[in-house]
Amino acid sequence: MTQGGDNIDEFVQELTRHQVDLFYFIRALAGDAHAAHDIRQIVNMVLWRKREKYRPGSSFKAWAFQIAQLEVKNHMRKQRRSVLVAFDHKLVDMFASEFSDFSDELPERRHALTNCLRKLTPKDEELLRHRYWTSGSLESLALSTQRSVGTLKARLHQLRASLRRCIELQLYPDNNEA
Repeated sequence: MTQGGDNIDEFVQELTRHQVDLFYFIRALAGDAHAAHDIRQIVNMVLWRKREKYRPGSSFKAWAFQIAQLEVKNHMRKQRRSVLVAFDHKLVDMFASEFSDFSDELPERRHALTNCLRKLTPKDEELLRHRYWTSGSLESLALSTQRSVGTLKARLHQLRASLRRCIELQLYPDNNEA
């Protein structure tokens, strides 16, 4: 890629357009949202430094995912001393391959999830938000809602299954007729 303004603009558009998918790809490989944010920043810097190697018209996403996969491996290599890291490089490669196969449907899945979340009761929405969007514990929510932790865990299980079915119905309505 040359240094021309049009090429830089195109590169920035591609980089911006794929940020969400890039994050989810890294998150799936790294297994940690906080690490995924950090790794994505590193990937963005590497992509920027290597922007001249990107060929307009080729798959920016595939190129970015390859770089992300290498950066996840680098991160894991640095973290190898940590007890929390259990994946080896072969497993990361397998995850990367599997993720790439369905990553094009992520925007549709996010849209379907948004539609399904709109159907929740306020109580169920509060439970999901507390569990997945805050750092609060189920114990604290149980105390504030006067429900048991076991009840909340069971409800979360039911909600995840229900959301999965709702998403599948929206994405594949023909496969769910019976």
